[in-house]
Amino acid sequence: MIKRTYLLDTNIVIKIWREYPTLLDDIEKSEEMDFKIHQDIAGELSRKEFKEIGGVPILSNRFIKLLNHIINNDNSKSTEINTYSDFIKHTSNSNMYLVNGNKISVNDFSLIRICKEHKDYILVTDDKKMINSAKHVLDSYRVLNFREFIEDLL
Repeated sequence: MIKRTYLLDTNIVIKIWREYPTLLDDIEKSEEMDFKIHQDIAGELSRKEFKEIGGVPILSNRFIKLLNHIINNDNSKSTEINTYSDFIKHTSNSNMYLVNGNKISVNDFSLIRICKEHKDYILVTDDKKMINSAKHVLDSYRVLNFREFIEDLL
């Protein structure tokens, strides 16, 4: 059986924590699937996950459980987009990419690029512009919104 690896966007992790608090634990226990979080996404999440105990700031347990799933892809910050230059534009003075008319951030484009480089990764996001952009770069079955992700797990 092929192992499915999901690359989760910030909005998906937050939604999982809120609606399915044990889901990431269940995925972690599975031999058939895995999840990854890009370090920039982890950075966004960590800012909201500090709690103060006895005057000392500590990370929440649910964030600590993500640590073994954080990935870094140094190439994802590259502005080299020769492969996609017909429909992807990036200006050096901007933190945005224009993908077939959809304006997305450098971080969002990094997730798409990571999935392009790792053929076994499936991008999961509820960001409509990122979904539309990703479907121009990746095969559409490798781009899921939250509902499709939950259905894919069943």
